[in-house]
Amino acid sequence: MSKKDSENVCFWLPNQTIGRMDVLTPHKMMAVFLIQEYLRLKKPVTDGATREQPPPQPVELSAGDRKRFCMLLLNLIQYPDLAYKDLYGLLVSPVYGLHPVHLEEFNKLMNLLKTVGIDVLFDLYNEIDKLIMDNSASFQIGIVGLYLRKVFVTMDRMSFHEMKDLYLATIAYYEKGLEAMQLEPSADASYNCDSFMLAQNKYIPIEPSDHGHLAAKWSVKQSELFIAQQSALLRDNEVKALPPRDLQRRLNEIIRDRPHCSQAYFLSYLNYVRVRDFNCALNALHRAFDRTPSGNTASSVTAPATNENKEYQYASLNLAILHAEFGHKKQALKCLRECITLAQEYGDANCLQLAHCWQAHLEDRLIPLPSARTTSSNLFHATSLRMLSFMRRTGVNDDPPASLFATLTGIDLAAGQRSMMDLIATSVAQRVALWTVYGRYEQASMCAQILLNVNLKSLDLTYNGNGICQMLCTVTVRLAYMGEFNHALVVLQQTAARFPRYPGSHDWQLTKHYLTALRAIYRGRFEEACQASQNLHAYDANLSLLQLAHVAIARQDHVTGKVLLEGLLRVPNLEPLTAVRAMILQANIYLETHNDQAIIVLNQAQVLARTHHLQYENALIDLHFGQLLLERMRQPQQAFISVKSGLETVLANGPIYDQARAHFLFARTIIAAERASNPPNAKVLQLVRQLAPLLERAVEMFEKLECYVKAKDVWLFLARTYHELEAEDERNHYAYQYQVLDEQFHTPRQYSKVFL
Repeated sequence: MSKKDSENVCFWLPNQTIGRMDVLTPHKMMAVFLIQEYLRLKKPVTDGATREQPPPQPVELSAGDRKRFCMLLLNLIQYPDLAYKDLYGLLVSPVYGLHPVHLEEFNKLMNLLKTVGIDVLFDLYNEIDKLIMDNSASFQIGIVGLYLRKVFVTMDRMSFHEMKDLYLATIAYYEKGLEAMQLEPSADASYNCDSFMLAQNKYIPIEPSDHGHLAAKWSVKQSELFIAQQSALLRDNEVKALPPRDLQRRLNEIIRDRPHCSQAYFLSYLNYVRVRDFNCALNALHRAFDRTPSGNTASSVTAPATNENKEYQYASLNLAILHAEFGHKKQALKCLRECITLAQEYGDANCLQLAHCWQAHLEDRLIPLPSARTTSSNLFHATSLRMLSFMRRTGVNDDPPASLFATLTGIDLAAGQRSMMDLIATSVAQRVALWTVYGRYEQASMCAQILLNVNLKSLDLTYNGNGICQMLCTVTVRLAYMGEFNHALVVLQQTAARFPRYPGSHDWQLTKHYLTALRAIYRGRFEEACQASQNLHAYDANLSLLQLAHVAIARQDHVTGKVLLEGLLRVPNLEPLTAVRAMILQANIYLETHNDQAIIVLNQAQVLARTHHLQYENALIDLHFGQLLLERMRQPQQAFISVKSGLETVLANGPIYDQARAHFLFARTIIAAERASNPPNAKVLQLVRQLAPLLERAVEMFEKLECYVKAKDVWLFLARTYHELEAEDERNHYAYQYQVLDEQFHTPRQYSKVFL
C-alpha cells in the first residue's frame, strides 16, 4: 500500500476497494438482463444477434411504465440480493410491475439460459461494451450508467472459470426460484411489495437469496447506503429504523461479506447501546477501532508510524463517550487525555474541541458558546449540547432566570440558522424544563405544544429524536393535571409507540407511574398508589419517596410520613424543588398534629423557594400560611392577605386540584373574616350566597379528578355554615348533595381537612 493510500485509510472507513472488487451475483445479473431487454424494446438489435428468436418489435412505453421500471431498478441496485421468487413478485406487482412485452421478453431470455449456455453472458458483455461506447444511449449517465460500467469492469477482470461459476449459479438461482413459485402458485398475486420497499428510509428485512458462495452479497455502495440510512434513523427517528434483532442480522451479513467495514461494527455498537447490552457494545466498539492493514506489502511495512496511527484520536473520543455512558468517569477522562494528545499531534482542531467539550462536561465546567460564523457545525453542535447539559444541572440553583433564557435564545437562533433539528428540540425541552421548575406550567405546556406543532422535517424525514419525548410527557402531565386523564392516556400511548426503547422509554414510564400514583391518591385508592410509587423508585428515587410520604399523610399515618420525609431531606445534593415539596408535606404533618414546628418549616421552605426562584411553590406556601393562620391561630384577616398573595399564581398555572382547594380556602377566609368583623348573620348570609358558586366550581374540579373526599368537605362546609346562619333551605340542599355523593361514592375515614 502506497503512502498516499495509507494516509487516506481511516479507522472508521478503511479503503474497501484495495485488492478486491464487488462480486457479481445472479441477482445483479437479473438487473442487467432487465436493462438489456428494456433497451432492446426501445431500439431493436439488427446486427450481431446470436439468439435463436428474432428481436422484438419496438414498443411504445408510457410514462408510467418508464417510471415503474426506473423505481424498480433503483431498488434492485440499492438493496441486497433477493430470491428469484421475491424478485419475480416485484416484476408483476402493481407498484414496480413491468410492461407485458418487457416481462415476456425477460422470461424468454431466462428460458434461453439453459439452451444457449454461457454465450448469453458473453453476449451481455459485448452489448454493455457497445452501450458504453454509444454516446446516444439514454443510460450513459446516472445510477444505471454507473452500475453498468461497474458490471462491465468486473466481468472484464473475471477469468473463464469465474464466468462459468457465475453462469452455473445463475441457472441454479433461476431453477430454485421456479421451483418455489410452483410450490406456491399464488405467491405472485399475494406478494405485498408495499411492505417491502416503500421508501429509501424504510428497509424491511427479507430472506436472502441462497445460491452457494455467491449468496447475500452486499456491495460496497449498498452497505454504505444501508449503514448511512439506519444511522440517521437511529439518531432522528428510531421508530422507523429496523428492530434491533433484524438490524443486527443485516449487519452480520455485511460483516461476513466485508470484514474490514468498521462502519458496520460501529453501527452494531449503536444497536447494542440501543438495547442496553453494554458488554457487546464495548466489544463492537473495540472491533470497529481495530486497524487491519489490507495487505503485507513492503510499502505498508515501511510507512511511517504516524500515518498508521492517524485518526486514532476519534477512537479514544468514542471510547471516552462509552465510558461516560457507563458512569466510569476516571476511565473516560483518561481516554479524553489520550484523544487530546493525539489531536494536538495531528493538528486536528475539530477533534480537539470536541474532546474539550466532553472534558468540561465530565468536570462540570461551562465553556462559552463559540461564534456561529467561525465555527464548524460539529463543534457548534457539541458545544451547544454541553451548555444545555450544564444548564440542566445548574438551572435549579440560584442563577438568574434571565441569563439562562438569554443563553437559550442564542442557541435557538444559531441552531435555527443551521437547521439543526435535534439541537432545536433539545433547547426547547430545556426551556420547558426551566418553566416547569419555576412553576410556570402553562408556559411550559405552551412551549411543548409549539414544538410538537412545528414541522421538523429535513429531506422529507420528520425528526422524532431527543426532546420530542420530553415534550409529549409534558403535555401528558398537563392534561392529567387538568383532569383529562383519558386524553393523557392517549398521548402516553402515542409516546410509548414513538419511543419504545431507552432513553425515551425512561421518561414516559416515569410519567406513567407518577400519574398512576397521583390519580390513585385523588381517588383514595392507597394500595394502588403505594404500588405505583414503589414502581416509580426505579426511575426517580426521590420522587418515589415524596409520593410514598404523600400517601402516608393521606392515610393519616403521620409516623411513616415523617420518617420518609426526614430520610428524603437527608439525601445529599437534593434538588431544591424536591426539598421544598418535602418541607410542605412535613408542614402538613405538623398542622395535623398541632405542632408549633409547622410555621418554622414553612418559613424555611419559603426562603429556599425564593432563593431558587420557585414561584409556584412560593405561592403554595402562602396558601399553607393562610391555612395555618385560619385554622390554628384564628386570624382570618391575616389569612386572607396570605391567601390573596398566592392566589393569582395558583389559578394561572396550577392544576385544577390546587385551584379547587385555593377556591375553597379563599372562600373560607373571606367568610371567617366577615363573621369576625360583622356579627349580624344577615350580611354573612348574603356573602355566603355570593361565594356559593365559587365553592360549587371547586366541587366540580374535585369531582372531575374523582376526588370525592374533598368534594364532600365542601358540601359539608356549606351545610354547616348555612346551619349556623339558620338558613334551613340552603342547609338542607347542600346536606342532600353530601348525602347523594356519599351514597354513590362511599369513602372511609381519610384525609379530611388535610391541606395536601
